[in-house]
Amino acid sequence: MRSLTAGVLLTAAALFPTLPTSAAPAADTPVSRNGQLHVCGLKLCNQNNQPVQLRGMSTHGIQWYANCIKTASLDALATDWKADILRVSMYVAKGEDGYETNPRKFTDLVHGYIEEATTRGMYVLVDWHQLTPGDPNIYTEKAKTFFAEIASRHKNKNNIIYDIANEPNGVSWAQIKSYAEKVIPTIRANDPDGVVFVGTKGWSSLGVSEESDEKDVVNNPINASNIMYTFHFYAASHHQEYFDALSRASTKIPLFITEFGTQNYEGEGANDFTWSKKYLDFLAGKQIGWTNWNFSDDERSGAVFKEGTCAGNNFTGTANLKEAGIWIRDKIRNRGVAPEAEPQATINVSTAAQLKTALTDAKPGDTIKLADGTYTGNFKTTVKGTSSAPITLTGSKNAVLKASGGYGLHLNGASYWNVNGISITGGQKGIMIDTATRVTIDGVTVYGLDMEGVHFRNSSTYGVIKNSRIYDTGNDGRGMGEGVYVGSAGGTSDKSDNVQILDNVIGPDVGGEAVDLKEGTTGGRVAGNSFDGKGLTGANYDDSWIDVKGNNYVIENNTGKNTTNNGFETHTQQSGWGCGTVFRGNKSDLTGATGDGRYAFNITNYNASSCKVTIDRSNTVTGGRGLTNPGIPVS
Repeated sequence: MRSLTAGVLLTAAALFPTLPTSAAPAADTPVSRNGQLHVCGLKLCNQNNQPVQLRGMSTHGIQWYANCIKTASLDALATDWKADILRVSMYVAKGEDGYETNPRKFTDLVHGYIEEATTRGMYVLVDWHQLTPGDPNIYTEKAKTFFAEIASRHKNKNNIIYDIANEPNGVSWAQIKSYAEKVIPTIRANDPDGVVFVGTKGWSSLGVSEESDEKDVVNNPINASNIMYTFHFYAASHHQEYFDALSRASTKIPLFITEFGTQNYEGEGANDFTWSKKYLDFLAGKQIGWTNWNFSDDERSGAVFKEGTCAGNNFTGTANLKEAGIWIRDKIRNRGVAPEAEPQATINVSTAAQLKTALTDAKPGDTIKLADGTYTGNFKTTVKGTSSAPITLTGSKNAVLKASGGYGLHLNGASYWNVNGISITGGQKGIMIDTATRVTIDGVTVYGLDMEGVHFRNSSTYGVIKNSRIYDTGNDGRGMGEGVYVGSAGGTSDKSDNVQILDNVIGPDVGGEAVDLKEGTTGGRVAGNSFDGKGLTGANYDDSWIDVKGNNYVIENNTGKNTTNNGFETHTQQSGWGCGTVFRGNKSDLTGATGDGRYAFNITNYNASSCKVTIDRSNTVTGGRGLTNPGIPVS
């Protein structure tokens, strides 16, 4: 959204004379209740993996209406309006008096707004308000510079969301995707947990405003995790065709409404509260968050405050609100119950028989809570949770599933499950996930197995294993027993895509690779893990911590020690596979390695045009023969 109003760019110091450099949020706030957000399934979820619907306001262009974003107005937004989120709209183009005119001043102003939102316990959406020209690739290097600084300075906060392309227009989805896949790694290098939003074709209309639809995005998603796609609507202009595209897309991709108005697409004219209500009721049912345009006093009907309000300090109540402001404030304050919310129950379990019954009878939203103790047997479920109401199996590490042969825990077609805290031992495999999506394993301990610890198989997509401990696997003596195994060997039909392996400790005494990523799988991320290869046998080519045979993985910020040969490897087991992996920020200690290679990265299938693998200069190695095998470029 564009304004023709010019004004003076105020500094953060002028608006907030006592601006803190680091502030703790108040006790009961959106951030204190929900913590670090992440994308789970099609939803934005909180630290407890429960879906949340954020509601809040977008600033107008901070180059024109910075005086509307100050201590009094932000206090009102947080406490009187009870908003969850502030979207900071920083225009980019020089022709719109944006970032290009003074990058330092605009970056500092955004830093200030982030601190102010943090002080009040609100989430803050940093909006790279690219609008004209419509191709975000024009600004790729500027965006990388800006977001690298924002992410680096605020990486320890848990309330930052990054909106890297406001309203792409006149450009293909492939070009938008290409831009996003260049900028997102810049953020991830500094803030690996931050959620990233990406605008869609046709001014973030999913392409509808350019005679297209959502299929471009659905069929060609961005190769990155923890992202959402954005949609904008203006109720007086955007009726059934737009609503239908939003409805269809909401069943396929995670969405957030970063901008909408109750007026026409120029943010002016009469309010259409009928269509506005239809949209907002739908968003409540789907738990899709939104920010309204805009928190200013400009002359248009889309600005919530009456003209002249921002010159003063009275922002509470409704006296200074336009008609749209009164309506929007009410929608933020009075949430009601989301129509899609499902009843939840806690099922307390203390015996193996009770656990088997609970796994069979669980319903979406239920939590199965294990008492400390040993649960002997093989445990299986085929029950599905939902994106808005996953099923949780939880307990302490002293709640131990102990199998004798077979699988300790088998999630067979059981999508939308969270497995937290428990231990699994004995049996052939620890946790088997078959034909399931959005399974999250967090803080578990897996040990004492004949074969692998955790296996995502049969096209189990968007799985996560994090903060977990895996050791002492592969005890059947066949040189097998990987820590985490993704996909299946011998073909490419197992599309266990977009699996994330994060912040785990794997080893020692893992009989195979710590992580084995099979041909046919694509788009996953392995980050922040610690590998101890003591116990690798060297049999069946298990002579490294990670072996990548799938495509387009990101392997970053892992550490490894003790290996029989190499640290990280790629292989082509099937034609066209084993390509596109990016390795960055990994630390390899090859001290004591005795194999033929002894490289941190043994890339066996590199081809600059048909099978590129990227080794970033941020990787380091101690001992061994070097960073890479001969002929592999380091960029």
